[in-house]
Amino acid sequence: MKASIVLFVLALAAGPSAAAQPPAQPPAQQPRKPQQPPTPQPPTEQPPTPPAAGAPGQPAQPLPAVPASRKFTADAGVMFSVIKPEKTADFEAVMARVKDALGKSHDPKRKQQALNWRVFKGLEAGPGGNVVYIWFFDPPVKDEDYSITTILTEAFPNEAQDLWKKYVDCFVQGQTMLNLQQTLNMSPTAGPPK
Repeated sequence: MKASIVLFVLALAAGPSAAAQPPAQPPAQQPRKPQQPPTPQPPTEQPPTPPAAGAPGQPAQPLPAVPASRKFTADAGVMFSVIKPEKTADFEAVMARVKDALGKSHDPKRKQQALNWRVFKGLEAGPGGNVVYIWFFDPPVKDEDYSITTILTEAFPNEAQDLWKKYVDCFVQGQTMLNLQQTLNMSPTAGPPK
């Protein structure tokens, strides 16, 4: 099933996704305090994009509402990101810091998140020659926040804003999050879906 999920998600990455949401805004700076990103934003953090402009003289169209967290509610989940080819090293460096943050955490739920969170990189070129990364959660820690800003801020409050900027600069388009429900297991020994 895991391979079929990855193939399905790669197919989704090839076209625009209705699941992609408007971006979380970059962190605001406050004088004489450590720089920290804002509290977690939408469940699909993605790089900033300007609001859609209307016709000349018309106001910009409002962006759609987004959920307030990055929490999985199903038995498996994926996120996929389309990354600029020249930014893959930066993206992987930020993800390495996320791994460090999860490993450093004293929160047992963060430790559990690390156990079942895998990052895959597409070997074939994605849309427009870009690189597709897939995060696979099997199973995710249900109803726990997977926001990059939150994880980094908890572990590295003085680095989090710079890491967030580096992370956001990697994206070609937004990141998509999907909760997954198994409908069929092709294994001859598998029983019916749970």
